[in-house]
Amino acid sequence: MKQSLESGYFLFSLDTEFAWGHYDYDDIRARLFSSDGSRERRKVARIIEILNEFEIVGTWAIVGHLWFERCADCEICPIRAWEGRYASAQQIIGTNHPLWYARDMIEGLLTSPKPQEIAFHGYTHTPYSEQTMSREEARIEISEGQRLAKLNGVNMTAMVFPRNRIGHLDLLHEAGFTCFRGAEVWPPAYYKPILGNFLRHFNHYVSVLSTPQVFLPRIDDSGLVDLPASRWLFGLNRRIDNALDNLGIGNLRVDSMIRGIRRAAEEKKIIHLWAHPYEFETDRDFDMLRRLSEVVAEEAQRNRMRSVGMSELADLVSPA
Repeated sequence: MKQSLESGYFLFSLDTEFAWGHYDYDDIRARLFSSDGSRERRKVARIIEILNEFEIVGTWAIVGHLWFERCADCEICPIRAWEGRYASAQQIIGTNHPLWYARDMIEGLLTSPKPQEIAFHGYTHTPYSEQTMSREEARIEISEGQRLAKLNGVNMTAMVFPRNRIGHLDLLHEAGFTCFRGAEVWPPAYYKPILGNFLRHFNHYVSVLSTPQVFLPRIDDSGLVDLPASRWLFGLNRRIDNALDNLGIGNLRVDSMIRGIRRAAEEKKIIHLWAHPYEFETDRDFDMLRRLSEVVAEEAQRNRMRSVGMSELADLVSPA
């Protein structure tokens, strides 16, 4: 069941996971992140600064374990099962490694001048698909994540699934969650067996030209509000992205997202952009966020768009 809206809405979710996002990829983790977590914290601070400047609400999807300052030797510890399987367990258990523990970073979000939303991104970033997580494991993930958030005065009701693997929606609904970031919406032809695969890949590489999907919220069969992704800010292959920039046409991708924002405002629909904070690598990346935020602010001044968190939007459209 789809719900109508009184204006356009801008959602911006940030999968905030630090090293947890690559707990099972040692080589990638070593290549992507700084050794002391300082670079990642600077990126988060810079993003918050831009969002505050334009009064944009970010939905910060936090991996639950980041709430800790250091290993608390918990009685319930899913990481113990990683010993002997993932080298990352040695960096987590019994340490205060800044890529695995980031309470200081979360406190910065909680004290932001423009209130930011804290959402759930799993407790350990294990995908929630039925193949990778049992129902009992999902219950533990959800209960531990909620426990830590509530200890810090946060009631999380929005879910952003690790690696976008959607599952166990009924358990989230039972636990009091109201919404989740669903899979990117594709036209019907994109779901056909052979043609659809080609079209999805084609869209990935020509996203510099295509306008992101805008949508109306839908209440899933589980009772949760589905707020699907419209566009991944960095979904375009970075080599292609850099090549376009070197040719002087790097703004094409940003322009396409701006068209999506304008369209959402005009049609009273939602546009939902998302990214990982670590993906912001250059000044150009931050400039892109600034430019998009400026457009959202312009539409807000015209009373055609609101920037809200996922939970607030879900509350607006859910039946009383």
